Amino acid sequence: MKKFVFAVLLTLLFQSTFSQSTNYIALQKQLCKGWNTWSYGSMLSHVLLPEGLVMKLNLRQSFIGTPGDPDFFINELIIDTSELVRPVAHTFDGSYTELIIQNWKGNTIRVQSASKGKDIVILVTPVIHSPNIHYSIELECGMMWNREGNIKRMGKIITASFTDNEYVIRSTRDNFESYQAYTSPYMAFKGDSAIGFYTGKEKSIVELKSIVENAQKEYFSYSEKYGELAEGFRAIQSVLGWNTIFDAEKNRVITPVSRSWNEAWQGYVLFEWDTYFASYLFALDNKELAYSNAIAITTGINEQGYVGQWQMPGMVATGISQPPVGSMICRMIYEKYHEKWFLEEVYNELLSWNRWWVKNRVNSTFLTWGCSKGYGHQMAAWESGLDNSPMYDEAEMKDIGENSVYNIADVGLNSMYVSDCISLAKIAATLGKTEDEKELLARASQYKLITQNLWDEKSGIYLNKFLDKSGFSQCLSPTMFYPMMAGIPTKEQAKRMVTEHFYNSKEFYSDYLLPSCAFNDEAYNNNYWRGAIWGPMNFLVYLGLRDYDNKAANDLAEKSYNLFIEAWQKHGAVFENINSGKGVTNRKDQLNCAPYYHWGALMGIMKFMEEGK
Repeated sequence: MKKFVFAVLLTLLFQSTFSQSTNYIALQKQLCKGWNTWSYGSMLSHVLLPEGLVMKLNLRQSFIGTPGDPDFFINELIIDTSELVRPVAHTFDGSYTELIIQNWKGNTIRVQSASKGKDIVILVTPVIHSPNIHYSIELECGMMWNREGNIKRMGKIITASFTDNEYVIRSTRDNFESYQAYTSPYMAFKGDSAIGFYTGKEKSIVELKSIVENAQKEYFSYSEKYGELAEGFRAIQSVLGWNTIFDAEKNRVITPVSRSWNEAWQGYVLFEWDTYFASYLFALDNKELAYSNAIAITTGINEQGYVGQWQMPGMVATGISQPPVGSMICRMIYEKYHEKWFLEEVYNELLSWNRWWVKNRVNSTFLTWGCSKGYGHQMAAWESGLDNSPMYDEAEMKDIGENSVYNIADVGLNSMYVSDCISLAKIAATLGKTEDEKELLARASQYKLITQNLWDEKSGIYLNKFLDKSGFSQCLSPTMFYPMMAGIPTKEQAKRMVTEHFYNSKEFYSDYLLPSCAFNDEAYNNNYWRGAIWGPMNFLVYLGLRDYDNKAANDLAEKSYNLFIEAWQKHGAVFENINSGKGVTNRKDQLNCAPYYHWGALMGIMKFMEEGK
């Protein structure tokens, strides 16, 4: 997402502070331990927490390379559009990981890891050998984040000493001397046969293979509890697991949208609604990571009292927010685990944010997208989360106080805000905050009535409304179905929306659901939010359909899951967005699309909800 981020955003920053509670400290202490792919850089870096000891694998072609060839030396392996790396598996806790490096100079290589407690095994297995291009594997060891430790190489082993522990890092084959530009201990090995790297007592390659095979069996066995959705669970777990990292600045575990984004954002980026959706995805099977991410994005609230569009190390965006889905997601997580401390952790910030919308984004009684005064049209589009949606092509800006807002009442925003009020009122009731509950329910009722003014009887659907000129916008988007999520339409209105629009093949219905603008919109071209399918849109529409039309909800869940699982099986991908005209058969049909973006798993989660999982 967020392909249009410019340097101007870097001027909209401030240092966020967060007072850590006892429960939160205990949560992070539980998460921040053991071996995992904690580093935001290479997927071949395995790091031990809390020590910060890293075992990093690098691959080097053994022949003379072409000058400037980026694939001659692989030391920062991430998933990108090159298809070099195919993720296979990653448990939430890092106890088992697997990836394949595909067709690197004619070589295909499988890398697996199995960890338990303070020990780890990393197994590198050649799958396809190039007859011409050989390579070496270099094991680089060191300390991350300036953690203290003493690391040295002693012949065939590397030792790492700490105040209370010492680790011995070994390999299953002899190394050869290779004089490379590393600044920490390393060893080099020929890549002509399987090799294992590990901590602890001496083991043979046979023993290491057995350890990895057992970890793999446990990985598959665990997923079987989801029955016919087992592979879907493994795909969801993998995209979340591979994108989860350690934030040393705040000593916490977080899950940025995709590893390929982290370097440009100085270590990580947490986009607002993306991170809330990741939290909900984690809630399928991992309470602690669901909590950690929801708390991270919520308590990163900025000095203006709202959750900004993004967080990066030491900084939180000001000037714009993003869709208000936080209260709904936090409520849904609570309804699974029923731990009040989690709600207490996020409540004050959610309430401040809820109040911020009506103080800063009201235009002629309606809520509209906007930004701080001085920043223009594109910033307001970023706030919507729908960066280049044709819904806002004709929208003009209006200055109100310190803000600039669109002169178009937005069905999606007003509906999501009603949902936010309702969800936050439920949270307030749970916490015994009766006055806040009354305030929130009153605001929910107010904006339900306001949103009903966006109903167009002639069209049989809610439409965005121009506020600086007469009439509705005729640009249709799945956001027009969001009122169902907030319980706004009558049963008759919802029936018209579903029969006349959801099941209308000229607008939204096909084997590939849902296009982000109608098929018959002149702006439809499948580029990003101009027609591509997006998991968050499908998910929010699904939440509404469940309360009004079970068949339509099931259709959406089924068709979404089919696309999700086909992308995983064929490409090992969890696409950021999907071509609504061609589906996922051809990877290259996905335009402007990150191939391993965690909210793409929302395309799969609806099926789990339908099956009561």
